[in-house]
Amino acid sequence: MKYFLIVNPVSGNKDGIILVEKILPILESNGSKVDLIISNFKGHPYEIAKTFEISNYDAIALVGGDGSMHEVINGMMDRPDKKILPIGLITAGTGNSLMHDLDALDPIEASKKIVEGKKLKIDLAKIQMEDKQIFAFNVIGWGLPVTINDRAEKMRFFGPQRYNIASILEILRNPKWPVRFVVDGEEINGTYAFFLACNTIYTGNGMKIAPKAQLNDGKFDVILLKEASRWKLIKLFTKIFSGNHIHDPLIKYIQAKEFSVSDTNKKNLNIDGQNTGSCPFNMKVIEKAIEIFH
Repeated sequence: MKYFLIVNPVSGNKDGIILVEKILPILESNGSKVDLIISNFKGHPYEIAKTFEISNYDAIALVGGDGSMHEVINGMMDRPDKKILPIGLITAGTGNSLMHDLDALDPIEASKKIVEGKKLKIDLAKIQMEDKQIFAFNVIGWGLPVTINDRAEKMRFFGPQRYNIASILEILRNPKWPVRFVVDGEEINGTYAFFLACNTIYTGNGMKIAPKAQLNDGKFDVILLKEASRWKLIKLFTKIFSGNHIHDPLIKYIQAKEFSVSDTNKKNLNIDGQNTGSCPFNMKVIEKAIEIFH
């Protein structure tokens, strides 16, 4: 095997470079070869994945988090030659939602899974906005997920717990917005605190937000939260880590192949943990679009 290894040195706790010393011997076992490149700026993994000489390699390995994975997937999906390689993610991020689902949060174990070569085809969401197209492998969020992520990014000194702290602070602020959804042909209008469309069970720091989600079932699980009092939202937040929140009457849970969203304020989106893009947009699931090691 010949691996093209991309390392994001600033993911999570910024220990990507230290991890390389531990994982290289694993990836190079059995005579495999590794070419390494370190990303230098936000958006660099995207540019690398879009332009590197793909025919020279059997797979991509990535040291980073969900944000780095998002960039690499989009880079490959946007390649002019339409060539795609299997991707192995080695955890160095904060949330690591995908690897949480795959029970491979430990970077050493994740590296071993790549070498073992067992692969899984997973779905992607193709998100079409007015001015651009983006692919999501993990989550699409509107409302609170965006404002929580904005706040969490300013609280990195709290480490992984920053998502939980930011969530509580935003719940206390209790924002809500009018929005119109069309989900698999069903129209939903109202005032909501958020929606999330998830391909992974977990998001944030271990929040079991979409307990019915599967990576390759041809659907993204859509969770809608109606406007409610602060007290009700706090009570609901305590259920998120077990997945029991989906039984609450405030929650609407839909497994969808496609949907569209519009709002009057063109609110920003959170796509795979990155605040990027905006409403209105259409989403369609692309089944088994890429392969990952698991």
